[in-house]
Amino acid sequence: MALPVIDVPTFELEIPGTKKALKFRPFLVKEDKLLTLAVASEDYKEMFLACKQVISNCCMEELNVDSLAMYQIQWTFLKLKGRSVGNLQSFTLQCGGCQDMINYDMDIDDFEIKGDTEASTQKIEINETAGLVLKYPSAEVEVSESELTDIELLINCIEFVYNDEEVTYPKDVESSELVKFVEDLPLDVYQKSSEFFASIPILAHEINYKCTKCEQENEIVLNGYEHFFG
Repeated sequence: MALPVIDVPTFELEIPGTKKALKFRPFLVKEDKLLTLAVASEDYKEMFLACKQVISNCCMEELNVDSLAMYQIQWTFLKLKGRSVGNLQSFTLQCGGCQDMINYDMDIDDFEIKGDTEASTQKIEINETAGLVLKYPSAEVEVSESELTDIELLINCIEFVYNDEEVTYPKDVESSELVKFVEDLPLDVYQKSSEFFASIPILAHEINYKCTKCEQENEIVLNGYEHFFG
């Protein structure tokens, strides 16, 4: 006798900044195993890769997960988790004063995107005839940010460079040429790029509470993968 085909429910999610609804399914046993292994590794990159793989597995339509920004990956993962195992997740929080521990139940829906999800690119003029357009870094770039120089980070976020005659994409240029181009940028242009990076949206949940033991006011921000598992 053949094993039965198990139907799973589907639902739509519109990933912020994409303006397109996609069909997803909840986690299955294989996704749960991926996440369990990632938690056991206690490694940030392993957790990130597990989130990415889970999103790819659960999306029922074509989705280039590698192109998503970090806040998009995290938002999508949390929405999938809420649909799969429920919205409540328990934490133990530590007072910054007396170090006393308290239990805290977080609702996944309390996470908010802080920043403008519509302005995913920015045009920066170099002079009257030339400029560049920057894009939000992909999650892949963000997770490796500590290993990149400022110049490498900027290069990874160039959508294209233009002048009054043509548009040039990074993929069509040697890496050495890109490095020289960035090193030769005026300082005011470089500063504008830094301001753009500072405006990248993040997914976070702020917790404010008063310690019942020492009465210190605490403010805790949850926004890392160690907070998304459990």
